[in-house]
Amino acid sequence: MEKRYARLTLEDIAKEINISRTTIYKVINNKGTVSEKTREAVLSALEKYHYTPNNNARNLAMNRSYVIALINYISTDAIYFSSTIEQGVLQAIESYGDHGLVVNRYTSPVNQPEKQITDIKNAYDAGIRHFIISAADPDLLLPVIKDLKAKNCIVILLSKAIPDAPADAFIGIDDYKSGRLAAQLLGKMLPSGGNLQLLVAKKSLSNYAATTAKFQGFLDQISSSFSGISLLPILNELDGRASIDASLTEALKTRQIHGILDLTYRLDIISDILTREKRTDILLVGMDLFPEIENDLACQTIDAVIFQNLKAQTFLACRLLFEYMCYGQKIEKDTWYSKLEIVMSGNMEYFLS
Repeated sequence: MEKRYARLTLEDIAKEINISRTTIYKVINNKGTVSEKTREAVLSALEKYHYTPNNNARNLAMNRSYVIALINYISTDAIYFSSTIEQGVLQAIESYGDHGLVVNRYTSPVNQPEKQITDIKNAYDAGIRHFIISAADPDLLLPVIKDLKAKNCIVILLSKAIPDAPADAFIGIDDYKSGRLAAQLLGKMLPSGGNLQLLVAKKSLSNYAATTAKFQGFLDQISSSFSGISLLPILNELDGRASIDASLTEALKTRQIHGILDLTYRLDIISDILTREKRTDILLVGMDLFPEIENDLACQTIDAVIFQNLKAQTFLACRLLFEYMCYGQKIEKDTWYSKLEIVMSGNMEYFLS
C-alpha cells in the first residue's frame, strides 16, 4: 500500500528536500531559471507528498497586490538596524513578490518619532490595513496601535515590544534573557573572577526598554552565579564616538578592567579604543553582529557578540502577514522570540549575510 503523508506546506517540503521555497515557487509557476535536475526533484517531491496548490489564492495573487506598510526608523544608537530590516524585506519580496506581496517602507529619524504617526496615517489613507511597526517611541505609538486595531487592522510589532499594545504579534528577542546570556558568557570567560565594566548608551525612547531589560538580566545572573566577579561603576549616558572615547579612555587609565559588556551598541568604537590603547587583553562582549565589527571579531579584539537575526525576524513578519492576506492563515501566536546565538571568531562565517 502506498504510504500517505499528512498534507505539507511548501515550507515543510522545502525543508524535506533541502531546496528553497523560492525555487519551488519557480517550478510550480514555471518562472525563472531552474536546472532540470532541480525541477525533477521538486516535481517528484510535490507528487510524493501529494501537494495541491491553492489555485484560488494563487490566481488571486496574480491579479492583485497584498500590501504591507513597514513603519521603521533610522537610529544613531544602532546604525545597522534599519539596513538589516531592509535585507529582510528584500528577502520576503524575493520569495513572495511574484505572488503579489508589496512592502511599502516608511522610515523616519529616531529623534522624530511623531513622524511615525504621520507615516501610519498616510499608509492607512492609502488603503493599507496590514502593518509591521518598529516603534521609535513605544508610548507615543500605543494609542495609534489601539486605533489601528479598532479599525480591524492587523499589526505586528518588530524588535520593539510595546507593553499593553493590542498587536497581533511581537517578533523579536527576550532582552532580559540576552542580558543573562551575556553575564554567563563573561562569567565563564573569567573563571578566576575579575572586574567588569558596563558601558550603557544614553537613554533614548527607542532603546530604554530593551537596554533596561538586558541590564537587569545581566545583573541578576552575575549576582546569582559569579561571586568572584565585581562590577565597576557603570559608564552610562554614552552618546556617540566622542562621549564613548572620553569615558572609556579615562576608565582604562584609572581602573583595573578585565572585561567589558557593551550596551552602547557601538562595538566598532570600543574596539577601536582598545586597539589604540593596546588593551586587547580586556575581554569585550556586546550585542548584535554588523558589518563594521566583522574584522574586529575575526581578529578577536571583540571576543563575542550575542546575536539576534533581525533579518530573519523581518522576513517572518512579512511572511506571516502575506500568508494571512493571501491564504487566510491565522497568525498562530502572539510572541515569536528569535533564538539567541553566541558568535565568536571561530563561527562568525556562519552568521554573515
